[in-house]
Amino acid sequence: MRGKLIDDTKNALSSALSKLDPDDSFSIIAFNGEIYKFSTSMELASKDAVGRAIEWININFVAGGDTNLLHPLNTVT
Repeated sequence: MRGKLIDDTKNALSSALSKLDPDDSFSIIAFNGEIYKFSTSMELASKDAVGRAIEWININFVAGGDTNLLHPLNTVT
């Protein structure tokens, strides 16, 4: 996934995070042959956590490597 597709994905995820209620929780896993976790546990959707997550998405969502979805799904606890 490159260019507009990855930009659209980042925007959609950022928008979804911004719509969470503060008592909702979330976690994010990015992968491209390697697995990158936003945090080691679920995060409450505070404004601070959502802001940090959006910043993390912009840094860690990069194209490249594998797209095998099974590997990151196996890391979910």
